[in-house]
Formats: sequence, structure tokens, C-alpha cells
Amino acid sequence: MKRLLLLLGCVSLVPGCALLGHFGYYKHSRPDHAPSEAAAAITFPDTYEGGSRLDGAMTRALSVAMNDYLPPHVRAADLEGPEFQCLARWENYRTVVMRAREDLIFVLFSPDLSACAPGFAVPDAGAEYAIDGQGRILARR
Repeated sequence: MKRLLLLLGCVSLVPGCALLGHFGYYKHSRPDHAPSEAAAAITFPDTYEGGSRLDGAMTRALSVAMNDYLPPHVRAADLEGPEFQCLARWENYRTVVMRAREDLIFVLFSPDLSACAPGFAVPDAGAEYAIDGQGRILARR
């Protein structure tokens, strides 16, 4: 009984999130919102003509590929080296989503290395995904 109480006491000293992170658990954090002054300055467009359009299956395929390529728990600030920190931010990627047929969607992530550092080169950066209509990764290269 004393050992159980000692074990529970020790475990309570370890942050729960850190311990759960080792077992693949990730808690989704809500996105930041700008102050109301910034929101007041926004005017939404009258039309979305010319915008990119993804249907539900394409959106799910993009989400699956994004979560596989850069999982939500990967934070740029935690990585060593400015080039790897740069590659861990979505704003430094170009993304293409293409439906090949009803049950096959391709997603391509290619980094914009010019945003990372002058002369920075990573030969195997980026990825291509083949995702089926159920949101399963069929292949990745």
C-alpha cells in the first residue's frame, strides 16, 4: 500500500502532458485569435471566384497528409538549427492537391527553401502522398 501511494505521489509530480506525449497522445490546442480591433478591420469578399476549391474528400486527404508529414505535436521552436525550424512551419511550403479519380487523391508538399536561408538546400525535402477516398494513405514518397 505504501509503495502504491509513493508511486502515485511520484507520478503526480510529472506533468501529465509530457508523460502522455510519449505514448502518442496529443491534445489539440485551439488556434489563436486576433484582438477584436484587428477583426473590425476585416472586410470579407463578396465572391470567392478564383479561389481554390477542395471538396470534402480532398480536404480530408489534405488533412491526413498534413498530420502525417508535420504532426501537430512538432513545434519549430523545439528543433535545432534555423533551417529545420524553417522546414517545420507550414507557411514555408507550397501545396498541391489533385484528384486523379473518385477514390484517389494526390497531395504534394514542396518547401520554399528561399524562405529558409540563402543557399539552403535539402535534396529530400517535401513529400507526395496518394490517399484513397476513405482518407487512408496508400503510398508516400
